[in-house]
Amino acid sequence: MFEREPNIDIVFRNGLKNMEVLPPPDVWDNIPHLPARRSRLRVVTGIAAGIAALVSLTLLANWYLRSNNDETRLAELTFPSGELQAVRIDGTASAPVAISDNLPAETAALPAAIDKRADEEVLIAPAVEPARLLADEDMNLSNRNEPGSLPASADDITQIVAGRLTGTTEDQALALTPAIPEATSQRFIVGASMSPSMGFSSGSEDMRLSELMNGERSRPSLTTGLTFGYKISDRLTIQSGIGLSSIGQTITGVDVFAGLSDFYAVKSSYLYSVETASGLILAGNTDLYLADGQERVETRVQGADPSKYQLTQVGDDIQQVFRYLELPLMLRYKVIDSKLGLNLSGGFAYGLLVDNMAYTGTGSDMVQVGYTEGVNIHNLSSQLGLGMEYNISSKISFNLEPVFKYYVTPISDIYGSFYKPYSVGVWSGFFFKF
Repeated sequence: MFEREPNIDIVFRNGLKNMEVLPPPDVWDNIPHLPARRSRLRVVTGIAAGIAALVSLTLLANWYLRSNNDETRLAELTFPSGELQAVRIDGTASAPVAISDNLPAETAALPAAIDKRADEEVLIAPAVEPARLLADEDMNLSNRNEPGSLPASADDITQIVAGRLTGTTEDQALALTPAIPEATSQRFIVGASMSPSMGFSSGSEDMRLSELMNGERSRPSLTTGLTFGYKISDRLTIQSGIGLSSIGQTITGVDVFAGLSDFYAVKSSYLYSVETASGLILAGNTDLYLADGQERVETRVQGADPSKYQLTQVGDDIQQVFRYLELPLMLRYKVIDSKLGLNLSGGFAYGLLVDNMAYTGTGSDMVQVGYTEGVNIHNLSSQLGLGMEYNISSKISFNLEPVFKYYVTPISDIYGSFYKPYSVGVWSGFFFKF
């Protein structure tokens, strides 16, 4: 006979296996949403892959341009008449051009005005300068039917073969014009550029600060600036200028309602405050009612419950924006110097806070909320960039440069923990050299 007492768990399991108990519907509505966090490893991996691809494409383009930039070796001929004509001679030929002494009498004879050259000098032409072509390959050395024909003999011909110029001093003066390389005079650089960027923030050991950062997400921003530079050498340039940069984040989960001033009036400078990772937002707009479910909002409203008023919701988050006037000091080194070059840059920038605002909504529906208290007026940031430079002409160039920016000084001090965000942007702009 089956004993129920020792096997009471089997009795319950068999008896309740087909029974399903559902919680009340309002339980599901009150369960808070789990904030989604993006993997920073995926972001860092994407940035590293982009930089690696940029460097690879630049090196490949530089190799292709150099491999297709072959120069043809040239030879020169000149005659005592001083007239210059051009001919291109294959530089692979090793034997010098020679004129036979067994020329017809009317061709090899010299006028009485020209003395026979006994001496011969050798002038070494620069290997990097292409020789001027002074004789046509099919020219007639003598034409007795035309006045002023060119007399020629083996001693009267000056030729350049494989970098050697032979002939007398007078012929050398006619044959080769000294080529003096122009000194580099384009030492100054002026340009304008802009950069869309995205900010990030690292974790914190402070539990409260981590909770606040989990309820915030970075917002894209735009940075513009003017650049002035001076070339210390052909590859090293020092740069400065002036720019306007912005950073900020979106405070999620804060409901904002308008119309409170119709039901409640107070003489205080603000009625609500919102705790964030970068400071305390003070809602100076006393017509707004703020509420959230994460205990970040504090109120000064006494003796009233604004949630019972007929108010209009104007937003469900708060945009927090700081704008800084920046003065950078950068060093730029040209790793690859060609038509498509590669630059490495680094330096620091001083920032002065010029705008501090918090608002909700977008466009024409934007509503001013207030400002953030506790934000440092001054900051110092470091920058590191690796970019491409394309020379459109000898004076104008286009630059595309990904830049990593890290704030050395904290934006604000929360609970003894420093909040130091960083950002990644892509600078692009045109530069003029003079």
